[in-house]
Amino acid sequence: MKCALYFFCFLISAGACFGQVKQKPVVKKTVTELERMLSGTRLPFRIVNDSVAVIPYEGANIASFDVVIQKISDLYIVYTNLTEILSGKIDETKYKYLLRQNDHFDIIKIGMSEADNTVYLRADLYKAGTSTMLLKRVLAQVANVTNIIGGDLK
Repeated sequence: MKCALYFFCFLISAGACFGQVKQKPVVKKTVTELERMLSGTRLPFRIVNDSVAVIPYEGANIASFDVVIQKISDLYIVYTNLTEILSGKIDETKYKYLLRQNDHFDIIKIGMSEADNTVYLRADLYKAGTSTMLLKRVLAQVANVTNIIGGDLK
C-alpha cells in the first residue's frame, strides 16, 4: 500500500514538473501594402499613417529633405514640396524655368497648386504595374531631380 502511495505521489509530481505551459498566441502586426512595398526598397522610411510615408534624403545641393509617398486608390504618388524645401528661392520669376524642366525628366513632372501656389515635384505610379524595384527607382529620381533643381535655384 505504501508503495502504491509513493508511486501515485511520484506520478502527480512528475506530471506537474513536465506539464506544458500553455503558450500565448503570437500577435502578428498587420503590415500595410505601402509598408510592405517600402520595406522591399531597403530605404529608411517613416510611416505617417496607412497611406502616407516619408523617406529622408540628403543631397549635394540640399542638405536634407523628405520625399513623400502617398497611396491613393490605385495610385502611388511620390512627391516633394519644392516651396517648402527651397523656401524663399521660388517666386514668379522661377516659374518659367520650372515648367521648362518638365521636358528634361521622363517620369517626374513639376506643378503648382492652384490654392496656395505651392510648387511640387511629382511622379504617379499605378499600383498594378509597380514593383519594389520600380518604386525605388522612382523615389531616387524624385530625390535626384529635387537636388538638381535645388542646385539650379541657389
